[in-house]
Amino acid sequence: MTDGQKKTFPYIVATISLETEDDIKKTVEELISNKDSIDIVEFRADSLKNTSIENINEILEKFKAEYQLAPILFTYRSKGQGGYGDFDHETYYKLMQDIICNKKADYVDIQLDTYEDNLMNCITRAQNNEVKIIISHHDFKSTPDEEEMFVTYEKMAELGADIGKLAVMPENEKHLLSMLNAMNRAYHKLNIDVIGISMGELGKMTRITAGLFGSKFTYGFVGKEAAPGQIHVKEIKEQLALYQE
Repeated sequence: MTDGQKKTFPYIVATISLETEDDIKKTVEELISNKDSIDIVEFRADSLKNTSIENINEILEKFKAEYQLAPILFTYRSKGQGGYGDFDHETYYKLMQDIICNKKADYVDIQLDTYEDNLMNCITRAQNNEVKIIISHHDFKSTPDEEEMFVTYEKMAELGADIGKLAVMPENEKHLLSMLNAMNRAYHKLNIDVIGISMGELGKMTRITAGLFGSKFTYGFVGKEAAPGQIHVKEIKEQLALYQE
């Protein structure tokens, strides 16, 4: 485990989806009003209307100037992984290198489908700059079998991730158990932290219970949902408290 100690309940990540600079003030107000329910803020760069690297950096810096209460997780999610981003591989790599090398975020999410050489270079630079790397993979069509999901976590560990994140779409209750079991196995057997999410309405319960199986983070929202099945951070905090009573 990267923190040296296993944590029973997950950190709550508040995902924000800014579109323009005009959204910063309202979003910051919402984050501050829910500060007791937030451990980390995920800045979803792909949600911006103008996704030039220059504009992403400008909005990120303006947001950070207004909000400093929690660490920042930087994410640019491609359309193939459920986001809005349409960067080609090299532009995506250039953006990630810039964020990492200039320490513009505390955590950076890099997609598993990134060219391996580029991904490895990002991880090396992140280690040199004390930035934590989440390697993520999202499957919006199905839930792979348990062994395949564990192997995906293994791949993330082999690549040098600090945290491996896997989000899948369930079709039935057995799929929820398969995801939780695969993540729990990875939690105990691999030398990385893990995140596991079953998406959609059926998977909502995993956003609360996954911490019991080893999930490092759970993702909620302020403003509007950024992924199917997300829950408001305040509700997550309230439901997690029930497990601690």
